[in-house]
Amino acid sequence: MKTVIYLDVLLLTNFLIAYALLSAAGLLAGRQAGFGRMLAASALAALSSLILFAPELPYAAQLVYKMTTAGLAAWAAFGIRPLRAWLTALCWYAALNLLLAGLCILVILQTGTPLVQTGNLVVYLRISPVVLLILAGGCSLGVWAVLHFLAAPRGQEKTAGIELELCGTTVRLRAVLDTGCHLKDPVTCLPVLLVSYPDARSRLPAAACTFLDSWFAGHNPDGAPEGLTLRLVPCATAAGPIVLPGFSVRQIGLITSNGVLSLGRSAVAFTRQSFQGGHEALYGSDFL
Repeated sequence: MKTVIYLDVLLLTNFLIAYALLSAAGLLAGRQAGFGRMLAASALAALSSLILFAPELPYAAQLVYKMTTAGLAAWAAFGIRPLRAWLTALCWYAALNLLLAGLCILVILQTGTPLVQTGNLVVYLRISPVVLLILAGGCSLGVWAVLHFLAAPRGQEKTAGIELELCGTTVRLRAVLDTGCHLKDPVTCLPVLLVSYPDARSRLPAAACTFLDSWFAGHNPDGAPEGLTLRLVPCATAAGPIVLPGFSVRQIGLITSNGVLSLGRSAVAFTRQSFQGGHEALYGSDFL
């Protein structure tokens, strides 16, 4: 018995499945990808299935190929920085693929449909492409439903517009309340505004960006940019204590409908992590 595989159906089905699973992985990892990046990542995942037609490779090479193509798909969709976020998205993408495989096996066991063809850790199943897409869509819809019903109500999210001055440049940021944020200026002992450097970079002056790029690249900058005083802010994380770079500023203000209200705070710290919800900064309950 010969198995006839239609290449266009194979690629289109894998493209749509990859799009659904990558979308769900992004939701679980708190990452957002543009439409163009999602198309590129899904196309890359679909093309990776063509190894089904290649001569059988050693098992170690098959594993390397699967891990590499999955990593490239996650990179194409979400980028590789920060590295921990990319690894999180990659692990969720792999877990969702395993979940989909389990659902397919369940369908096979219920219908008695045999496996058609396997090669290089790629399995071609005698299952309707429509059924496969429904199963993949069910995985994505299940993730959305769980996150939707378990997420905190939006009414509990307290946001604020923050204005500060760096190197003579006025910087305005969108900040959100994080009750677990308790950073203190080691000099004044006042609460510190925590800023996501990747999210706020486009709003910062060039001198500050040059310093922070060097810092987060692992280098030791000679000193703070002209006009700024460096602050090294200790921070406790799940991975252990770290020191965040920061600057003292003349004033930090709250943007209101009646103007800018001075908060009496004088320092900001920067992290290489991105925040969810489109916010560039976090403030603690004692900041405002």
